[in-house]
Amino acid sequence: MDRSYQITPRDPMLGDGWNLVLFDQAETVGGGVFPLAPEEPHVGMTWWNSVTEDERAHWLMIASSAVPAAARYAFRLIQAYDEAQAEADHWMSHS
Repeated sequence: MDRSYQITPRDPMLGDGWNLVLFDQAETVGGGVFPLAPEEPHVGMTWWNSVTEDERAHWLMIASSAVPAAARYAFRLIQAYDEAQAEADHWMSHS
């Protein structure tokens, strides 16, 4: 079998995140949407207060920002990508 996949950014107007398309011999056979679900501001503040200074610095660097909300957004975006990648890996391993 010739399986492959594609992960692309989701339209920000639809809530950001990622789209996954699964292909079998170049034919689309499935996929999924891995959005960033809305979250209450206190969730981000709790997250920020729970991570170490090194983790804060890491996520601020990833976000290219000094704003904690941007760091949280970067964290969530990568988390959603990892979920899409895990689904793709599962698809590829069951060929």
